Amino acid sequence: MNLNTISTKQLRENFDQVLLAMANNQPLTLLYRSKPLAEIKPLPQAKTLGRSFSQTQINQWLKADRLTKKQQQKINALINRLP
Repeated sequence: MNLNTISTKQLRENFDQVLLAMANNQPLTLLYRSKPLAEIKPLPQAKTLGRSFSQTQINQWLKADRLTKKQQQKINALINRLP
């Protein structure tokens, strides 16, 4: 398989290579009878969630053992969104 192309036969026989290309965010051109047929490309990845709180803030809250209800809800929401 060329780095940018894959034949229909290779697609059937070596699908793991397609998955690897998608994991590396590499589009592929699908060839049928040596002619370009379609483009296979990875879907855009969802943005990763950033922290709303710094590690220092969380440590301070844990030491003081006092979180406001709103802070606790935000932390719970972040935890619930983790994969």
